[in-house]
Amino acid sequence: MNSGSTKSVIAMDGGGTNLRVSGISKGRLFRKSYKTGVNLTAVESEELIKTFLAVRDDFWIPDMLLAAFSGAGDRPREEKLTSALKAVFDGTSIEVIMDIEGLYRAAVGQGKGIVVISGTGSTVYGHDSEGNPVRAGGWGHVFDDEGSGYWISKEIITRALRHRDGLLPHDPIFDLLLEFYEVESIEKLVNLTIQKDFKTRIASFSRVALEETTPLSVEVIEEGIRILAGRTLRVLDIIGGTDIIYIHGGSFKSSYFLKRFEDLVKGYKTSLFDGNIDEILAYQIFERFNKE
Repeated sequence: MNSGSTKSVIAMDGGGTNLRVSGISKGRLFRKSYKTGVNLTAVESEELIKTFLAVRDDFWIPDMLLAAFSGAGDRPREEKLTSALKAVFDGTSIEVIMDIEGLYRAAVGQGKGIVVISGTGSTVYGHDSEGNPVRAGGWGHVFDDEGSGYWISKEIITRALRHRDGLLPHDPIFDLLLEFYEVESIEKLVNLTIQKDFKTRIASFSRVALEETTPLSVEVIEEGIRILAGRTLRVLDIIGGTDIIYIHGGSFKSSYFLKRFEDLVKGYKTSLFDGNIDEILAYQIFERFNKE
């Protein structure tokens, strides 16, 4: 831990696919990415501690640590994360927030606004003019995440299995599934769920689905976009509207996905936020912490 007058900080941005970490010490920024999913709905405490030990070895024990993690909006999962962080970063002042709150602070900062994530998962999040948070979606890959990369891929695989059982006609997207995952039959796709990084592996097919659209993939994607846009409009209604919808995540890098989303939230401008969330948060907490 830094014993000088300038305090050191670390900010983490953890989603279902990657962990990105930025630290500031002695006026210098250090940054590193880790190829590991840290969604608290799918990762055990032992794995979290192992990951945090790697971060500590690469960085240091800071005075202040901010962790913006997927799944941290639920109290039991927040406590699970906080406990793992305290076990590794003893004596550090720790703040745990949802990944969507981290995006909000990085993209909007303070005041009223809205952010929409569609990456491995999906969430809509905003603050009204009094700073009250409003959230829609982001309830995890088992029950929710419509419009996300994982959800799109999962729904296409579900329909492929129905085709295998004779309940749906063939669609070219099924051939692309087999080619992408390098399996000889549709039923082999169920083995994706036993892989350690199953969420990342399943979500990765959404890029193909968005680029090489077929009648069935369009049907799935349209359903997901409608739900995501509906949640966005609901949050906008609650917070009283705003000038810009900040969007973030791999799905919005698809011109087709972005256009359809913008069509459904007509009247609002969108801005793709593609900055390094962890880096921005690190500078924010460094400035705040050292002022205090």
